[in-house]
Amino acid sequence: MPVFRWSVPSLTDDLDVASLRAAVERTLPVYERAGTADAARRFLDIVDRLSDPGARRASIERAFRVVRVRDSLLLTAYYEPEIDARLTRDDRFTHPLYARPPDLVDVEPPTFDRHCRCGRLSGRVEGGRLRPYYARGEIDAGVLAGRGLEIAWAGDPFALFTLHVQGSGRLRLDDGRVVGVRFAGSNGRPYTSLGRTLVARGLLRQDEASMPGIRRRLELLPAPQQAALLATNERYTFFRLADGDPIGSLGVPLTPGRSIATDPHVVPPGALGYLVTPSVRRFVVSQDAGAAVVGAHADLFLGAGPEAEARAGSMRERGRLYLLLPR
Repeated sequence: MPVFRWSVPSLTDDLDVASLRAAVERTLPVYERAGTADAARRFLDIVDRLSDPGARRASIERAFRVVRVRDSLLLTAYYEPEIDARLTRDDRFTHPLYARPPDLVDVEPPTFDRHCRCGRLSGRVEGGRLRPYYARGEIDAGVLAGRGLEIAWAGDPFALFTLHVQGSGRLRLDDGRVVGVRFAGSNGRPYTSLGRTLVARGLLRQDEASMPGIRRRLELLPAPQQAALLATNERYTFFRLADGDPIGSLGVPLTPGRSIATDPHVVPPGALGYLVTPSVRRFVVSQDAGAAVVGAHADLFLGAGPEAEARAGSMRERGRLYLLLPR
């Protein structure tokens, strides 16, 4: 794990203690299995009892090894988009949200070779071999149509694309209901940033490569060109309808402002951390992962709603991530 000792920051926190307690308590089942639940409870006791930053820092240093991720950290953010959708197709809502296909297979290479540092592979078995699953362009062209996998329909292909990138969200139905839609798997194909593609092709300036900027640029293009550009991100997300809080890859509910997605090769899943950037200074918990989160990169979950969307779309900062490792 690429971390090393460094001077400990002040450990002040810009959010409420209740959200921190919620994030840690939600992760306790994971800590119980790992044998670190006592350390997590000790951490909660410290932040509950000690409001003085100096006393809190000293107590945390006695109870934990505070180490810093070696590389400068990139901080971005994600959220739960809310999009208009229908449970049955009509003339306007023609873009399907697919359930996980039964022929999609996930493989964990370390179960076959414990020395392999490869991540999860997803594909389909064909001729006795694991083959790559269909890419976004193939799925959007209808390769999965007619298999009864459609769970809902969207009217806006870019809104649906955004839902794929974020991994979960909410569907606004015509009867006024709002239904949760959750991650059920992906095709395992590589993630490619649409913003970077538009910049590389001279269709967008670097300072315009936010979600609103990308949408504005796509709306100027004919539909076939829009579809071709969306297809450059081969990764495709499958969903399930479910109420309740979104669940991260760690299997626990996410807490807005406290949950981060990280690269498990850099940050141990479930790790307690302390995040420092120009706009954020707080304790966080690594509860999620994502295809676009690689290396010294943290993606901060901000929740749902227009404010979360606006903040997530503009957040791109450099900072530091410190890990609190049990002694």
